[in-house]
Amino acid sequence: MSFYKPEEKIFHNDGREQALLEYVQSHPSYNEMHGNPEKILAAIDEFGREKEFLMNVGQSKGAIVVKMITDRNPRIMVELGGYVGYSAILFGNALKRAGGQKYISLELNPLFAEISDAMIRLAGLEDIVEIIVGPCRESLRALRGIYPHGGLDMIFLDHMKVHYVNDLKLCEELRLVAPGTTVLADNVISPGNPAYLEYVRLSTKMKAEYARRHSSEDDRLGDYSVGDPYLIYDTLTVRGLEVTGVPDAVEVSYCMGIDTP
Repeated sequence: MSFYKPEEKIFHNDGREQALLEYVQSHPSYNEMHGNPEKILAAIDEFGREKEFLMNVGQSKGAIVVKMITDRNPRIMVELGGYVGYSAILFGNALKRAGGQKYISLELNPLFAEISDAMIRLAGLEDIVEIIVGPCRESLRALRGIYPHGGLDMIFLDHMKVHYVNDLKLCEELRLVAPGTTVLADNVISPGNPAYLEYVRLSTKMKAEYARRHSSEDDRLGDYSVGDPYLIYDTLTVRGLEVTGVPDAVEVSYCMGIDTP
């Protein structure tokens, strides 16, 4: 496996995303990319190796998520953090092959969403992949209106690491996470997310006690979610590699049920 260029101090939103789109559109294989997700992903990886670092999930950890999709056959899957569409193409294609219905990509940055949309259309996946542009928590609340009768089948967290726990708790409150939902979280080793790992591993008793002690204090900090402390997760750390070759992992947490208070 060949790795991307090293991550720099400034590693996104500096023009490299537009340069990536131009690179793909001027690629010698461009005509062969239409309706061919694999060739588009290969070109994106080529850019990351030869031109500039891109904060994509990459082949190693991407394979972990694809296996989960193949094994669990989700109907509806949502990702938090779409960037330039690499994960939406890789996982949306896997979802389509598994007989799924919809892959929803939440992206805050309108430019990234525009680039992602161009990539998805080139891949021929616009029939199954939908991009929702805007603040993550607003988009999650909007999803509750679209899917009011039950939890999502699979959620992939790959946005700002500091928001993982609070946004997972919002998903719990909105019942987007329910028994049967699989939650996958990227970058739990590099750069690491101990707060998230602690949360999904805590017993329901400890989470309920923490919620009682801290909810009123934390609520003053802004849009804070208490979550549903009684949801039971069976969680496993699956190790892989970052696109630069740095060891990392995906945390796979399956919501098994609800503990009775």
